[in-house]
Amino acid sequence: MSCKRKPNSFVPNDEQRGSLLHDSVWYEMVYAFGVSPHEETDYCAWEHVNFSRMGHARALYDFFETSIAERRSEDAVSEDFGFSARPIDRPANDRTRLNKQLFHLTYTRLQYNETSKAWPDTIISSLHDRCVEFIRHILSHKSEFGAADDFLKWERLLDALASGRELHISRRFLPTGVSTEQKIHLGRRLAGGRGELTKPCIRTG
Repeated sequence: MSCKRKPNSFVPNDEQRGSLLHDSVWYEMVYAFGVSPHEETDYCAWEHVNFSRMGHARALYDFFETSIAERRSEDAVSEDFGFSARPIDRPANDRTRLNKQLFHLTYTRLQYNETSKAWPDTIISSLHDRCVEFIRHILSHKSEFGAADDFLKWERLLDALASGRELHISRRFLPTGVSTEQKIHLGRRLAGGRGELTKPCIRTG
């Protein structure tokens, strides 16, 4: 007996779409491409930064590649914003590595280590063009998704992604909570002009 998935009847309202766009979707993009301050010769810091970035990237792959008809439960998808879902061109092995090596404890991990098969930059860089396209889409439909001021940070993010430089991000804890200001600076020039994983800094001497 085959078991068919029941049609998903969830439909976000306008308030939910706007809130999620300007909070969660923006956040996932900033933290997938953004690099926070860390000690570059510290492997553990390098691991934490890049594991986090790949986790945010995985959420964005689902967001861009899943249609409304295929969404699970109350997952957000790009089609909620009139942006069609379609596969992102990326190496086939990237999907396996994200699913089997990063977020599940499987024996597939035995195939990889930090030196023989390091994490590929394509996990981040393959998202670049789709994110830029999506941001341009929502900027051309501002009236549908919020007030003009809501899009200032999207414009800054688009400029940063189009710069060909690494995004450096910082945000402070304050006595009253977390700062509302997410700072974005431009760092080193990227070889391919798109996001990539940070490079390990090997101490010599």
